[in-house]
Amino acid sequence: MFRPPYLAALALALIAQTVSAQTSQPVSLHFDVRYGLFRPAQVHLAITDDPQSYAASGLVRSSGLLGLLRPFHFDLRTEGARDGDTLRPQTYIGDMDTGWRQVQVDMQYINGVPQIRHIAPDEPHHPWSLTPDDMAGTVDLMTALYRVARPQPRDALCDWSLETFDGRRHARLALQPAREDPDGRHVTCEAAYIRVAGYSPADMADRLSYPFTLTYAETSTDAWQLMQAVAQTPYGRVRILRRD
Repeated sequence: MFRPPYLAALALALIAQTVSAQTSQPVSLHFDVRYGLFRPAQVHLAITDDPQSYAASGLVRSSGLLGLLRPFHFDLRTEGARDGDTLRPQTYIGDMDTGWRQVQVDMQYINGVPQIRHIAPDEPHHPWSLTPDDMAGTVDLMTALYRVARPQPRDALCDWSLETFDGRRHARLALQPAREDPDGRHVTCEAAYIRVAGYSPADMADRLSYPFTLTYAETSTDAWQLMQAVAQTPYGRVRILRRD
């Protein structure tokens, strides 16, 4: 059985890119997740931002695919302040079911430290359990995806990382230096979703890193947009493509 806990994250990352950083009115977008000849998931996004603040929500729902994918859904909402490329979340609500794990969480941030207002289902304390007070400087998943995917200058596309915290687990989004395509009009970033802490020893032993690629295309002299996200799985390639 193939478990794809990062597919919804890839889908949300892809769709956020079509909204300008100067948008002041809500925009709704729709995208497809492609798995070979199949379309196992659809994605919907609403986003509003300006130079000082941002608000974004993303919804991904799927059905099982030939016994390989368990049904999963992500329903994420975030609001925060921004200063250039620096994003400071203020509130986050997430309802996630990866097909293997469920969590509903409501968090607020005080001086950059996440504070959990509500989280379910109850989970017993484990030696690997995390304390939110130790997660200062992390951002929620929706904020991280917004940072990955919005239109930006070429020199800001790749070669950076960001720490995330979903209420129980600490992970890292890491992008390697850009790889330019021969035509000079596209840039591809090798990326990975990396487990850091809050996972059981069995999960950590099973897999630490989920690699994928992000391909950007130039739309003007100083703005590049993400056009495609691709992950290679044991059962084939998964692509997340904008629906025009």
